[in-house]
Amino acid sequence: MAAITPLPVNPAGLTPEWLTVALQSSGALPQGRVSSVEPTIIGAGVGFIGTIARLHLTYAGAPAGLPATLIAKLPSEDPGSRMVGVAFGLYEREARFYADLADTCGLPAPKPYFAHYDASAGQSVLLLEDLEGGEWGDQVAGASPAQAALAIDAIGAFHARWWESSALSGHAWVTSGIEIIRQPIQMMYEAVWPVAIERYGHLFPADIREHIPQFGRRTMAALDEMAKSAETLCHGDYRPDNLFFGAPGSGRELVVCDWQSPSRGPGIVDAAYFIAGSLSPEDRRAHEDELLRRYHNHLLEGGVKEYSLAQLKEDYRGYFARVVAGAVVGLGTLPEGNDRGRRLIESTVVRFLAAMEDHESLALLPE
Repeated sequence: MAAITPLPVNPAGLTPEWLTVALQSSGALPQGRVSSVEPTIIGAGVGFIGTIARLHLTYAGAPAGLPATLIAKLPSEDPGSRMVGVAFGLYEREARFYADLADTCGLPAPKPYFAHYDASAGQSVLLLEDLEGGEWGDQVAGASPAQAALAIDAIGAFHARWWESSALSGHAWVTSGIEIIRQPIQMMYEAVWPVAIERYGHLFPADIREHIPQFGRRTMAALDEMAKSAETLCHGDYRPDNLFFGAPGSGRELVVCDWQSPSRGPGIVDAAYFIAGSLSPEDRRAHEDELLRRYHNHLLEGGVKEYSLAQLKEDYRGYFARVVAGAVVGLGTLPEGNDRGRRLIESTVVRFLAAMEDHESLALLPE
């Protein structure tokens, strides 16, 4: 790998010469070379801590059938965002996922052509399949009930496959999801909650806004209880922006992307995050019970025992109170000027708060 490092830090560094060596090292380019590349930045406002570009490639002396386009994913060039990505291991986890688990995890993921993380520089480069023949979900617009059913079917079967699996211990980089939630709250909450209230306090109903100064402390105790739950492999950021909906009958009706946060944790983290954060409050209220039953049925079909539907619904109810502190951190640290990022977080927080009030979840948050 010595010929590949140092890794490029931006799309301009993905030269034909570097791409040739990278694709040869992974076996994706068995002969010939990349003769030209044209990068185009995509996903503005979608990724907070990464840079995503579509690469248009031409080859010389290479076999037919190589991809004309690839998606390149690199760490953000914004120093603050990059620091968060390195500190919480996001870049390393995604590179390791594509190197170790993408082909066998049980959820369709983009095909990786190159995935490497340089720990000494805190730098990563991913070269991934450019998905076609479908449409991306949209977190701001929200998921349709049909998209939600497809997403819940997929994540339920995935969680059942990894439920309390000893195979998780073979991947040391798959760390505790509870700790991933806990770390930014411990490190940042006291400093950023006043900023969140100043900028976005209008999103919070008055009876919840008055509790914001205490949410950081109270969430720690709630996460301690959550950590006692059965663990599975979680995606960690399961929402429409990270889902590609393929054509019906294609065999890839759903492709799951953005694997920066795979972790060990309670499956309800992914399920509740999607249902409450991705559906409008009206659609959630109409389809919530059906979606939870679908999810639970997939767990049962996958062999999960001693986890009742009643317990699942109680865990679902408690989830919202446990993530509000994380939402406050997100609001308090969002870079100004990222309009879509602002709309994304605002819409998601409003949906979570509606679910929190509907289920009286605040009553489950320890004093």
